[in-house]
Amino acid sequence: MNTRQNRIRLLKAKDFDEIFEMVKDAVERSTGMHRAGLSLVLGDLPNTVGAYHEIGSNTIVMNRNLLKIVRSVAKSKLKQNSYIFMVLMHEYLHSLGFLDDSKVRKMTSDISSLYLGEKHIASLMAVRPLDEFFPELTKYFFFRDKGAFETVKKFDSSSIRYIA
Repeated sequence: MNTRQNRIRLLKAKDFDEIFEMVKDAVERSTGMHRAGLSLVLGDLPNTVGAYHEIGSNTIVMNRNLLKIVRSVAKSKLKQNSYIFMVLMHEYLHSLGFLDDSKVRKMTSDISSLYLGEKHIASLMAVRPLDEFFPELTKYFFFRDKGAFETVKKFDSSSIRYIA
């Protein structure tokens, strides 16, 4: 894997779909496993939950509150995209049947290290507290946007062979 090219690609990624394509590539290269047809939903979750995948479903639900906070306090697009990469990979691994959360954190870090480099922020975020990277998070601990859940329109697009 060319970590330099992958880091540049992550930095330039414009949306969830581009980042998720990288997640799938990294996971498949590392584990040989692949899953198609996932949806991404953004929702109002408690800020102690970054995201979740309900076993047996085809949906990843990401905490829109935390995403808004990260986007507002992140000093760079690199931090924003790294956060999204890390969260999506963690939940994608759950969707592949890896259920033990501590093992999935380590797997996320290990796979990210191979794909992006050992010292890349996404690799570190997987196993360290988020407030190390976003110290301002604690100020927003009780923030909730109370909005409805929303499905991201363009996500996992490489799995779609036609336009419905």
